[in-house]
Amino acid sequence: MARSEDIYVKRIYQRIVTLGLVTHGSYIFIYAFLHIYALAAYNVFSVFFYCVMLAVVGKGAYRVAVSVIHVEVCLFVLVSVLAGGWDAGTSLYLIAMASLVYFCPYRHRYVPYLFSLMEMAVFLVLRIYTAAAHTGHVPLSSTAELWLNVYNACAAFGIVLYGAFNARVSAAVSQRILEDENKNLADLANYDQLTGLLSRHAFQERFAQRGADQAVLAMGDIDDFKLINDTFGHACGDDILSAAAELMRRQLSGDVDICRWGGEEFVFLFRDTTLQDAVGEMEGLRRRIKEHLFLCEEGPVYITMTFGVGPIVSGNGLQDAVKQADEYMYIGKAQGKDRVVAAKEEE
Repeated sequence: MARSEDIYVKRIYQRIVTLGLVTHGSYIFIYAFLHIYALAAYNVFSVFFYCVMLAVVGKGAYRVAVSVIHVEVCLFVLVSVLAGGWDAGTSLYLIAMASLVYFCPYRHRYVPYLFSLMEMAVFLVLRIYTAAAHTGHVPLSSTAELWLNVYNACAAFGIVLYGAFNARVSAAVSQRILEDENKNLADLANYDQLTGLLSRHAFQERFAQRGADQAVLAMGDIDDFKLINDTFGHACGDDILSAAAELMRRQLSGDVDICRWGGEEFVFLFRDTTLQDAVGEMEGLRRRIKEHLFLCEEGPVYITMTFGVGPIVSGNGLQDAVKQADEYMYIGKAQGKDRVVAAKEEE
């Protein structure tokens, strides 16, 4: 589960428990005002129970909290109806709780429906029992009974509306998280995870969509990179690749697409650019790389890069353009490395 979703879920359950805490707290004053001290004392116990549930939810034990809250509501309704009678409307809480099947912290989706069936059964049994037997040992005036019924109805409808609101928000959050996950998957496919540069796949698409009259492709390779890995370790090599990629992004203009082609090789796509301008930009990058001090845990490291640059011939694909730039780059390697070799220099 995503971190943001985990925080959101915890808040949802904390709010549900807080709602129960506030509701039972209100009953303490209501029953005390009506001089029904036994039920007021019972709700003091319920307030303590929901305080414990807040701690349980805080530890992430949502299944435990939801399960015992369903049982507590059934017990609360049972006690309240047997003591105060059916007409006070406390049984409406069972209907409200039965509707909350979309709050499911369980591994199996059917579990909330089992709790709903339990609450429906308690509701029906209580209704049949109260119709057949005298209940309500606590005398209530008709006015008190009416207003208690109205209060219980409002509270029950409030639970249903609150649950529906959270279900809607939860769906929106899940949709946003799904979109974020899709974006992350797209980033994994389109960007190299070490350097943040374009992947081969994404670079291929950029190449196919370049849409410019003049386009130039360059290829660069870090000189003696195997020696760097053997001397300073692969972790240092990774740090150098990442830092070099950042230098490339800063040095080159924003309309240049940069791809980590593989290992220590990089490919650059210049749109609507002359060969001379592209060579100038690569020469600037070469100097910047050479002058930069790369820091590794093993110590400071200087590196150089060799580049090959060639125009993209109309009708040629990416592999043809890369092959041409690669040939110029290896001419530069043969000439002593740390240089930019372009098509015109071979002629």
